[in-house]
Amino acid sequence: MSMKERIQGLVKEAETYRSMSLLKQSKGKYMELLALVEKDPSTSKQKKLIDDIKSRIRAVDNEITEIDQATESPEISEDVQDLIRNLFSFSPNQATAAIEGAVALAKFGQYEKGVKELERLVKDGPTPLQAAINLLRCHLSLASPDVAVEQYKQWAVREELGKGDLKYLRTFLENYFKKRGIEAELPETGEESAEKADMEGKSDDILDLSSLGIQFEDGPYKGKTVEFDVSFQSGNKVSIIIPSNKKALVDLFKQGQRLSNIQCTSSIAIFNGSGAVSGKTKVTTGPKHGSYNIDITLDGR
Repeated sequence: MSMKERIQGLVKEAETYRSMSLLKQSKGKYMELLALVEKDPSTSKQKKLIDDIKSRIRAVDNEITEIDQATESPEISEDVQDLIRNLFSFSPNQATAAIEGAVALAKFGQYEKGVKELERLVKDGPTPLQAAINLLRCHLSLASPDVAVEQYKQWAVREELGKGDLKYLRTFLENYFKKRGIEAELPETGEESAEKADMEGKSDDILDLSSLGIQFEDGPYKGKTVEFDVSFQSGNKVSIIIPSNKKALVDLFKQGQRLSNIQCTSSIAIFNGSGAVSGKTKVTTGPKHGSYNIDITLDGR
């Protein structure tokens, strides 16, 4: 990849984050760009380019300051972040537990921290495909489809993942967009099939689910089946997000509650299952601010 392509990619990624009001993430990408440009001999003396990047960073900083002055932003210490990671890392497998911890940070309002940790696990973790799937879910659930698309394009350009893994992720995004009628251009990944992907990062006992159809046994939705998009998944633990304006629906989910009739949908199969509510938290930051995250642990099959 040429220097020009790397610069253009980082700028587009930063602006996409900025357009979705994910300002800290945007600034992070601009800082990454500035470091790249100042270090590379071919661009280190291009004052106009460097000044332009610094100007964009200042603009984002000003927006962050305005928001901080207008609203109280939740600040969580490193100790509390570690506590969240540990409390919500249930898997005995260390690699899966690390991903669960990163996802927990995002769900508890620390979107940027969770994304940063998942990005690290994609690059350096033992299960990059599993980390990549959860990073895309994080973008789709708490940011926007545009952010997820840009993330995928960056992986394709930088060749951080194998062609088989990229093919699998491309299919994952295509199915997500098709179901919602979203048009998005995703780069091709070559001829290698998804079946050839290194699937060690995927759970062996459950498919990647796209939605859950839950039939309620009491309350205002008694006898009705409501479909929810899966926002996060780690093995048999899945999460859904419910908007705050659907309070009656939110109230139906209680810690420990059994859900005996769940229709699980993946890209290749639909099957019936059951499970229990294992968590319920309020989203405190980002575009989904005020919504509720419901964790469901599915029974083994």
